[in-house]
Amino acid sequence: MAPIFVTGPQRSGTTIAARILASDLNRTYVDESEYTPNFIPHNAVIQAPFIIKFVLELSYMFPKSHFVFMERGKKDIIKSMERIEWYKDYITDSTFYDTYVEHTYKYIDLLCNTLPKDRWSVLQYDSLTTHPLFVTDRHDFTVRQWQKDKPEGPTTWRNDNSTGSYKVRLQDVSSSSMATIRSTIPNTSTVRNR
Repeated sequence: MAPIFVTGPQRSGTTIAARILASDLNRTYVDESEYTPNFIPHNAVIQAPFIIKFVLELSYMFPKSHFVFMERGKKDIIKSMERIEWYKDYITDSTFYDTYVEHTYKYIDLLCNTLPKDRWSVLQYDSLTTHPLFVTDRHDFTVRQWQKDKPEGPTTWRNDNSTGSYKVRLQDVSSSSMATIRSTIPNTSTVRNR
């Protein structure tokens, strides 16, 4: 068993996708806030958009690992980024969001052309919407949605008793419409190669 890295543009659904994968594959969920390359359980599903910059290095550090690249509509990502004013504390140019999403998807295409085909998959955000862990009402999602004991954001998909711990497992989730994801790594009908 080797780690699965779930990455992609910010606001593309990496958190909920990693939670669902961890649940459906009976693996340990690791949040980006607790990620460290020096200690990653072999059965981990790591959610971390920022590691998109390090996929090549990680592919060598963990030669049997698998990368799941999230794919969500650009307009939806931008709308989410604007709603919570992502990066607004230091970037005010109105063209940034569009440029960021375009650049990230171009980089993912480059990675897909670089990595062996059995090392990566693309997961459509919309394919997650019927899963029991998916949160439909997102109006109060904030940039602090992952932190326990914060009043902002829903708690449906985050386990407030163990956020910040590698021990998080969501084994009590009922069978999902994503049952096919068990065979996702490396192939599935829900997760597709580009």
